[in-house]
Amino acid sequence: MSEHKSTVTRVVSVVAATVIALACGTNYAYSAWGPQFAERMKFSSTQSNLIGTFGNLGMYGGGIPVGILVDSKGPKPGVILGGTLMGSGYFAMHRAFESGPGSISLPWLCFFAVLTGIGGASAFSGSIKTSALNWPTRRGTATAFPLSAFGLGAFFFAFISNVAFPDNASSFLLLLSLGCLGMTYLSVAFLRVVPQSQLYTPISTEEGRQSSNPLRRTKSKNNKPHPHRKEPGTLPTDPHESPSLHHDPDGNCITMKTPDKDPDETSSLMSRSSWSSPGDVPYEDHDTEPTVHHDSQHPDIRGLALLKQMEFYQLWLLLGILTGVGLMTINNIGNDASSSTFPENFT
Repeated sequence: MSEHKSTVTRVVSVVAATVIALACGTNYAYSAWGPQFAERMKFSSTQSNLIGTFGNLGMYGGGIPVGILVDSKGPKPGVILGGTLMGSGYFAMHRAFESGPGSISLPWLCFFAVLTGIGGASAFSGSIKTSALNWPTRRGTATAFPLSAFGLGAFFFAFISNVAFPDNASSFLLLLSLGCLGMTYLSVAFLRVVPQSQLYTPISTEEGRQSSNPLRRTKSKNNKPHPHRKEPGTLPTDPHESPSLHHDPDGNCITMKTPDKDPDETSSLMSRSSWSSPGDVPYEDHDTEPTVHHDSQHPDIRGLALLKQMEFYQLWLLLGILTGVGLMTINNIGNDASSSTFPENFT
């Protein structure tokens, strides 16, 4: 694949991921149709809030299993699954609204809300991973587009509903169902993971930097190809590309130890990465590797060891309180607005 075509494919994939993320943020639009839905179904505020809470549980509780699915099968299956769950969940609520009170029990409505939450998490995981894999050196910018679309998804659908059919929760639910299903299914065709080309560029020792691709010298007869793990969902590489084999003046074959497709993000920030970036400080000693000690300024604490750290509980409580208040406000802002009284000349 040529460089220009590869760039175009990656840009189109980011646009597709942004459209998918726009459909994934519809869980936050619950307060736009929740009060009318509760009034139609004869639910109390507590029962109505329970439906919104189960939607949030589906999104945040289902994030880990759908993340494992996306890592093992690739982004496309996760997006297709997410679009299907969101479309079916919102359509079931639309049918319940049309049928009226007593047509379906509250536990079933909570179950449909869970489906919309899991679907949003699944499709969003696929869109984020595609953007991150296609732009390994610009991940912050690439993932910012779907992240922004995720946050604006509720506003996008609420604005369309307010313009096309105001104060009509049934049509709004139908719009969410068809919109989520259509946007994900149409965009998944353009969601592609482009393999990053491994180019060999000689670097002189005078530059004061070690090569990002360590070389080892072997005899030609001992040079055997090693299988390389491909990321699920990655486009096939061009079979006509020249192999990364070079020979020194003595006739010996030099093979290049290529890094993984994805930079290792589980290593400490203090360690040297094989993916160099502008502004790196060159190492003075080219023969030795820098050693990272766990008792350094940035200790490496992970797993169950976190439970012994007081800072872990402080961050956990702080994030839980702040995000909990935000979700409570989002789910109940519709009830707050409908129960408030305004003066007649209020504009």
